[in-house]
Amino acid sequence: MTQLLDEVLRAMARWQIPVIQFNGMLAERLGMNWTDLQALFVLANDGPASPGELAKRVNLTSGSASRMIERLVRAGYVRRVPDPHDRRKVVIEPDEDAVRRVGGMYDALNERHAADLGSFDETELAAVLRFLKAAAVRTDEQIRQGL
Repeated sequence: MTQLLDEVLRAMARWQIPVIQFNGMLAERLGMNWTDLQALFVLANDGPASPGELAKRVNLTSGSASRMIERLVRAGYVRRVPDPHDRRKVVIEPDEDAVRRVGGMYDALNERHAADLGSFDETELAAVLRFLKAAAVRTDEQIRQGL
């Protein structure tokens, strides 16, 4: 491994800690746990999901996901709606006002990230984007495979 590649991997690991801490602080301020916040993010970004699909997306058992969904429904972050493809089933969809409210709590940090990325040219931004997309896929694959 080259020295620069090693430095990049260490920097990523160092960045993950404050990201986790920031999300934990945000979840606490919202009166939810970290997994509830993940579920809201997943629903807001990937769209509505059946309870089983949502459980897979946030790596929970069906029982844990059911309890999480109930907490989010009671708090007004999500709602159960009939599945448009099968009215006997339900899907969980995020409340748009809640998504805007929670998303707004990231605005200051996102503005700082945008300022940091402002000096990158289009080629550099494309490389960062390509890496981040691949990193998300590889991390998800590792989660699914287990430790």
